[in-house]
Amino acid sequence: MLCGPFIAGVTASAGPAAAQGGYTWQDVLTNKVLACIVAAVALLIISLVLRGLLKVISLAIVALLLAGGFWFFHDAGNRRAELLPPKWAALAEKSLQSPKAQAAWRSLQSDLSRLPKDARARLAAGTDDAKRSLLSRLEAKAAELRKAGSKPEAAELSRLRESLAEER
Repeated sequence: MLCGPFIAGVTASAGPAAAQGGYTWQDVLTNKVLACIVAAVALLIISLVLRGLLKVISLAIVALLLAGGFWFFHDAGNRRAELLPPKWAALAEKSLQSPKAQAAWRSLQSDLSRLPKDARARLAAGTDDAKRSLLSRLEAKAAELRKAGSKPEAAELSRLRESLAEER
């Protein structure tokens, strides 16, 4: 099919990026998104052949592109969960009870997702320097909550920080 050489070229060019710890096209374009793209291209080709059904095929293409966009952004949220080691994320989910502390944790995760690729890779691997960075950011969030007058929520973040510091 027409997509074969394109996909083979993208696969070959993504090899070195994967070795450096970056995202490959397979991480970004999941099977659902690729299926939507392939179906949209197939319908586009069919619409060029069958001019009489152009409006129906055009609507189907738009629907497929919308579905692909939905899955693309839906799966982007799932990649955020891979930012931290599973033990750390589970410990945070279990220990944070108040909505303000949970919001501070989500804010911290959002900040961490904007780090460079190599820093995110170290964080996901759970290296010692990444752990120290996370602990200092947690302490800063707890200080922000204390300053805002939310001492119980700040105490929750401090307990999480202590638990993560003891985690091996």
